[in-house]
Amino acid sequence: IKQTAEQLEDLGLVELGYNHVNLDDCWMSSNRTLDGRYGPNLVRFPSGMKAIGDHLHNKSLKFGIYTSAGTKTCQGLPGSLDHEELDAQTFADWGVDYLKYDNCYSQNIPGIDRYTKMRNALNATGRKIFYSLCQWGAEDSWQWAPQVGNSWRTTGDISPYWPSIRSNFWQSQQHARRGQPGAWLDPDMLEVGDGNLTEIENQSHFSLWCLIKAPLLLGMDLNSLTKETLGIISNAKLIAINQDPNSPQATCYHGCSVKEDWSILATTLSNGDTVAIIINWSNDDLSLQSFSGQSVGVVPNPLDYIVVHDLWKDEQVGAFDFEMLKNIPLPTLKPHGSLVFQMTAYNRNDPFIVSSAIV
Repeated sequence: IKQTAEQLEDLGLVELGYNHVNLDDCWMSSNRTLDGRYGPNLVRFPSGMKAIGDHLHNKSLKFGIYTSAGTKTCQGLPGSLDHEELDAQTFADWGVDYLKYDNCYSQNIPGIDRYTKMRNALNATGRKIFYSLCQWGAEDSWQWAPQVGNSWRTTGDISPYWPSIRSNFWQSQQHARRGQPGAWLDPDMLEVGDGNLTEIENQSHFSLWCLIKAPLLLGMDLNSLTKETLGIISNAKLIAINQDPNSPQATCYHGCSVKEDWSILATTLSNGDTVAIIINWSNDDLSLQSFSGQSVGVVPNPLDYIVVHDLWKDEQVGAFDFEMLKNIPLPTLKPHGSLVFQMTAYNRNDPFIVSSAIV
C-alpha cells in the first residue's frame, strides 16, 4: 500500500487526480474482536488500519476500504450485515474516505434495505465517506441506487478481455440517463494495463470510461506499468472531461446496442464544447471515410468555424464551417480502435482562427 502511494506520486498520477488508494477484500481478520469490531489481518497489516490511513493522509491521499452487505465478504471473511453502525464508526475512526460495499452472502435481504442501512450509518458518523455500491446491477438497483450511493455498479465484475469491456460498457449504458453528480454509474474498474488488452484496446477502454463518467479506478499493478500505459492513463484532456461536473454521461448517436459493429457517442462540456468518440467494436478494419459534426448536435452559426481536436494525437484536425463539418475526414480504424474528437466553436474573426493555418 505504501509503495503504491509512492508510485502514484512519483509517476505524476496524483497531480492528475488519482488520489485514492483503495483496499479490496481480505484486509480484515477472520474473526471480529470480543466487542464485535473489525480487526485487521495482522500478518498483512501489523501496524493496523488507522496507521495506513494516517500514512496516506500525510501524502494528501485518500484511504479506501472494502466490506460486504452480507454476513461474509466474497472471500468468506466477516461482512457488515447487522454490524453497520459499529463498522461505519470504526471506518470513520480509522480515517476511511471511501467504502466499497459488496453484495455477497446477503441472506436474501433486499439490497435497498441493506445498502440504505449502511448509508445511514456512514452519514451518522459525521465523516465524509464516498459510498461505492457494488451490488452488480442486481435487483433493479438502477431504480434506487442513485438515491443511496455516490457511485453504483451497473454490472458484474470486469475482466481484462475485450468482450468483457464491451459487455460492461453496454450493460451500464442502458442506464446512462440516471448517472449524475453524486450518483455515478460504475461499470467496474479500469483494466487498462492488466496485460491481456492491446494498446489500441487500452486506449478505447480508457476513452469510453472517461466519456461515460465512470469512476477511474486503476486496476493494474503499478510495478509493471509500461510507458504506453502510463501515457494512456495520463491523458489530461480526457481526465478533465471525465471530471467535468456539468458534463453529462455520453449519449449514443449511432450503433446503440451490443450487436453493432461501430458506434458514435458524444457529450457536451461546461464550456459548450462537444466531445465525440467513434469506436470500432468489430474484429475488422473500419473505413468510414468521414464523420458529420451535425450528427452529434454540433450546428455552427454562419460566422463560426468548428475547430476539431484529436484528443489522442493532441493535434488539430482542422477548422470547419457548416458545410465542411458534414465531412470531417476519418482514418481507417483498426479492430477495437477509436477516435476522440473535441469540437470548439470560434468566430471566424477570432485571432486564433485568423492566425491559424488549420483553416
